[in-house]
Amino acid sequence: MTNAYGYINGRVRMLRADLLPGRVIEDAANAANYAEYLRSVSETPLREDLGEATAQEAGLAELDAALSHNYLRSVQHLRSIAVGQPAREVEALLLRYDVLNIKTLVRGVLAGRSSEEILAGLVPAGTIPWPVLQAAASATDVASLAQTLAVAGGKIGGVLRAAVSGGAGSLLDLEVALDQGYYRAVLASVRGVNVRRYFTREIDVRNLLIARQLRGTAATNRYFIPGGREVSESDFLRIAGGDNTVGDPQLQAILEAPDLASAEFVARRLLDEASRNVAMSDALGAGVVLDYLRRKEQEIAKLRLIGRGKYYNLPADELRKELADV
Repeated sequence: MTNAYGYINGRVRMLRADLLPGRVIEDAANAANYAEYLRSVSETPLREDLGEATAQEAGLAELDAALSHNYLRSVQHLRSIAVGQPAREVEALLLRYDVLNIKTLVRGVLAGRSSEEILAGLVPAGTIPWPVLQAAASATDVASLAQTLAVAGGKIGGVLRAAVSGGAGSLLDLEVALDQGYYRAVLASVRGVNVRRYFTREIDVRNLLIARQLRGTAATNRYFIPGGREVSESDFLRIAGGDNTVGDPQLQAILEAPDLASAEFVARRLLDEASRNVAMSDALGAGVVLDYLRRKEQEIAKLRLIGRGKYYNLPADELRKELADV
């Protein structure tokens, strides 16, 4: 029997060939000014999405729209080539962007940011329709945000609604509830051994970061995310209580990082490596798609960051420092 991922992954590898090489990102970062940055991007496969971004009076709003359009087009293409069980697994992988977007909405609403500021931080991917996200960005409080997402916000919108109805009010309460619902939904949908192993790794990483964040407070298991492999609930409570050891040497690096920001950087790099590994070991599974989505997300994030840096004349050293965190 022909493996459905044989065809899909062949197409995804063609999409991956269009991702910008590191030297092109570096050329964009080295551009002398915003106009030169735009010219650099216009010489890449993204040129057909730039549209009004290169107009004389255009600014960051037009650039954001162009990058979002490119990102959305890539995701739509990915969806168009997947059918059957692979299509269901692709939808499960796209839940990552639903949870990222809803976290951005929650943070923005709690911080009192404008809808324009919130929209600028959303990722134009995932399963939640863009008009629904736009409407949600205008919410004035978390209760109304949850109400807006309850109907058309998909699985993760339902998770937010349940968390708010259950009394979750703090940012940490809401974010952990979203993570718990997200990983529960993903693990119920993906079947491949390799891609499931990636997600158990991601859960371990998330639990360690939450445990570090909880230090100095009364440790509680309600913030633990089930489904990991190396970090048990008792490990989570022990580390949240101040212990600084875990059996896996790579995960240990997260605990040894000097502060939470450094730990998050170590975690991102660890998951980048895990994503690359699953793409190589999962030639006939969802791992190639997972890795492509992660690489595309980073490409767009870097181009957006460089664009802002050039637009506001950010010093080169400062821009490089911020790029290193993407």
